[in-house]
Amino acid sequence: MPRDPEALRHWRPEPATHRETEAMVGLERGDFEIYRNKMELVCWEAYQTFSRMGISPMIEAGDAAVGIYTRQGDLAVGIMGTQLHLINASIGIKWMMRWFYEEPSVGIHEGDMFYANDPLYGGIHAPDQILFLPVFWEGELVAWAAAASHETETGASEPGGNPPSAKTRYDEGMLLSPIKIAENYELKADLMEMMENRVRDPRMQTLDTKARAAAVHILERRVHEIIDRKGVDFLIGAMRRMIDEGIAAARAKLSTMNDGTYRTSVFLENAGEGKYGLISCQVEVEKRGDEAFIRFRGSPRVIGGNFNMFPHMMIAMFACYLFQFFFWELPATTGYYEPFHFEFQDGSFFMADPEDATSLGVATHAQVLTGVHVAMEKMKFGSPFHDHVVGSWPGTSNSMATAGIGKDGMPFAAWDQGVPNGIGMGARWDSDGIDVGGFIWCAIGEFLDSEAIEHSFPLLPVFRSVFWKDAVGYGKYRGGRSMNSMYQVHGVPGVAAVSMGGISGRPLAPGLFGGYPSRPCATAFIRNHNLDELVAEHRTPSDVHEAVERVTGDWEVRHQNSGMGMLAEGDMYIGVAPSGPGYGDVLERDPELVMKDLREQAISHRTAREIFHVVYREDNLVVDAEATELARKEERERRLARALPYDQWLSGWLDRRPPDRVMEMYGEWPYGMSTPLTDWEPSAELLDEHVREGGEPRPKPSRY
Repeated sequence: MPRDPEALRHWRPEPATHRETEAMVGLERGDFEIYRNKMELVCWEAYQTFSRMGISPMIEAGDAAVGIYTRQGDLAVGIMGTQLHLINASIGIKWMMRWFYEEPSVGIHEGDMFYANDPLYGGIHAPDQILFLPVFWEGELVAWAAAASHETETGASEPGGNPPSAKTRYDEGMLLSPIKIAENYELKADLMEMMENRVRDPRMQTLDTKARAAAVHILERRVHEIIDRKGVDFLIGAMRRMIDEGIAAARAKLSTMNDGTYRTSVFLENAGEGKYGLISCQVEVEKRGDEAFIRFRGSPRVIGGNFNMFPHMMIAMFACYLFQFFFWELPATTGYYEPFHFEFQDGSFFMADPEDATSLGVATHAQVLTGVHVAMEKMKFGSPFHDHVVGSWPGTSNSMATAGIGKDGMPFAAWDQGVPNGIGMGARWDSDGIDVGGFIWCAIGEFLDSEAIEHSFPLLPVFRSVFWKDAVGYGKYRGGRSMNSMYQVHGVPGVAAVSMGGISGRPLAPGLFGGYPSRPCATAFIRNHNLDELVAEHRTPSDVHEAVERVTGDWEVRHQNSGMGMLAEGDMYIGVAPSGPGYGDVLERDPELVMKDLREQAISHRTAREIFHVVYREDNLVVDAEATELARKEERERRLARALPYDQWLSGWLDRRPPDRVMEMYGEWPYGMSTPLTDWEPSAELLDEHVREGGEPRPKPSRY
């Protein structure tokens, strides 16, 4: 089976075919708008069905995506619980059209279903699994339907699908090139058995695969209804117009932005279990006219870690910014990608080797996206859309996977998706960030009920649905608050626990225009503790701060990407979600908003006094306006006393190389590497004219 590097470059919409161009002629505006909206509602129907049928906590929480694609594989319309899947699914379809359409031993026929997750074939990482259904009408392949989501178990070397200890792709569990798992609309027992046999939770694998199949069946049925009413050319022309109008809208919006170059640096510090040290990343956005060039530079590719990514993974991740923040008002289509160009530094961690472990590259590109976000929002600030400027997500989230035999005697491997979906969003230009807003991949994700966790897994939430105090990025407007949680293993002898979030242990996402980054994150295992005594005394901790103050025992504080440990019945673990970065100068925050934060226990008195420099009475939270103005004036004077001219500051910064012990993965100081950039553009046509224009499969010998 060929690994096709060229296919991984075809993330941009393919040129319109003659059939598509002709089908758009005479397409009435009213009919087009009605059926575009209808197709979007069809996708919502499939998405809701998918979310209700799946049993993975990520599917239940809405971390899913469904879409309708052209025959060539370009997204026409979709619903994006998870935006990046709608892009990488496109690459998977294009690969199959290139290699299966005329392959006699496989072929693409009505009623077939295909399944894939391997990054070498357009996937993101092993947990992100996509089911594809070709849509036929009267024997002609006219479209594709896809349903994608994250499985919390892949049979990797550690439970949870994202093993921090992985050194190569062979540690990552089930990696599937596109395979045909169904014919004549029936799942094939041999391949379903194969998938079940590869993972720790076979029940979840099968039921979630069936949920994907149900979603694409809905899409196919509704597409057939449209064709039956309006004709097949109407469908083909409407899908192409959706893409073309997306291209026009993207170019029009970009053209309103100021030309220029916008840069952001992000520093990471983790590349898998035991691989801690400084890692450099620089993002540059150059905007010219109605096009933008996004350039990624950074430290060298990490050897023997689970950190690197492939360029198409970063390009797909860009959708999570593009659809959430830049083209938030427009329906989803790959047309918005047309004006963008991507370049990656040779030899950097953006250019993984095919043998690398990349399952936590998904966390890496989430961290990098915070830099892309800040650079793009700087560009937006000077545009007519300045009133839509918002800080970034804080990056990826912690996920504590647990695995073992549940109270029902069935194997399980999963995590509480409420923690990743409990992240705070970045502050806005005119208001605080949204509390518990979702997570970077899925802005419409749900915060699952605690009862759902207790029912599904042998875990008892001690506290969970509470905000984390003093965790936000401070500023004129603060970032959104996140949740914090503590769980006790309950009803089973023990579980394996894998902290695998990939989030940096130090602040990562930059604030905007002087805003602070959010708080550092960690996790903890607690054994031989005194929780029962605290419960009896009615002193059960209700958040992390109280847990630290009251819970005694054997505490093991761990990095959030520290690999697997074992917890016995009664042991506990703590998990936190990162909060949003801030916007603007803390000294410009309205003192009454600071008092509101105190009332809501978003911050402590120490933060109010030492960060925001507000003077007030603690007993009634009445602000002394005159004293506050004086305190802030004095703080500004201290800042000026510390300030240096830029050239002098830069010289000092360049001389302050960190110690060697944290620089093993960094590369050259100060910028990591000096190698050239490679643009990630197609170098050849993906399909020949016969296949592209809808020709029947030609007789060919099998490659095998």
